[in-house]
Amino acid sequence: MGSVKDLKVEKPATGNETGIGIFHFTDDYSVFDYGKMPDIIPGKGEALCRIAAFNFEQLEKLGIKTHYRRLVKGNEMEVDLVRVLYPQKGELKEGMSNYLVPLEVIFRNSLPEGSSVFKRLNKGQATIEELGLTKMPKPGERLESPIMDVSTKLEPSDRYLSWKEAGKISCLSNEEVEKLKETALKINDFLTKRAEKFGIEHADGKVEFALDPDRSLILVDVCGTLDENRFLYNGVHLSKQVLRDYYKTTPWYGVIEREKGEGKGHGEFTAPEKLPKELIGIVANMYKSVTEAWTGKKIWNAPSIEKVIQQYRKFLEKVG
Repeated sequence: MGSVKDLKVEKPATGNETGIGIFHFTDDYSVFDYGKMPDIIPGKGEALCRIAAFNFEQLEKLGIKTHYRRLVKGNEMEVDLVRVLYPQKGELKEGMSNYLVPLEVIFRNSLPEGSSVFKRLNKGQATIEELGLTKMPKPGERLESPIMDVSTKLEPSDRYLSWKEAGKISCLSNEEVEKLKETALKINDFLTKRAEKFGIEHADGKVEFALDPDRSLILVDVCGTLDENRFLYNGVHLSKQVLRDYYKTTPWYGVIEREKGEGKGHGEFTAPEKLPKELIGIVANMYKSVTEAWTGKKIWNAPSIEKVIQQYRKFLEKVG
């Protein structure tokens, strides 16, 4: 069970055989690691599921292996399952196969305002050299070529790693780490080109991988959605960042950031206020309009992306 999608295990994975599961995408959302927020975004679950299914199908045509099996219905997909082994518990050892690689790989094509890169640089948690940059970036800056980050996946709080450390905790060889990076960049390239067809800028995103029973690298979870990736249209965010930005203007954001600093975790945070109904409608249409454009299928007859952005701009002007 997750904050935005649930997993039903039809057949569990073993040491040498993949299992089968069903992802059920809900209309819930999560920001700032709070967990399930108080509102739902109508149609969001189906939007994420349909974009993810489309991306899996297209990436497989490009020779990228995935765990995707089929679209069951609008908000459900069938996938292959692998084992989840925790490095910190000593469960993952050299030579194993059929397991989730315990990493998140982040690619960045630009650095829009709100990117975690600026926060890390300001706090001294990263240097421009470590990030593959040649100078201090500015908000909104587009990069000459993509840069990549890697972080933990199965620890209580995600932390950024060097590629050497990432390979070590994942029991990956140097060649497998390079294959992982090469595949992530290929996925990024596909998503960037797809977005450009609709006048959308693909700023950044993340992907997750596994090793199948033959230790072949496969793409898992989902990719290229408005939750996993940051998209912009004429400089305006077209992703879950819209919800983050709204809450950053409320007193709750300061409260939860303070509570995180105090060491509080899930279930201990102060509850957030609800979203304005108008914003819920705008964000719902945002997910739907991008899905219809991206997949080429009219599901809800949503407004165009441009019209949704116009509605969002008017909302921002009204609320200041």
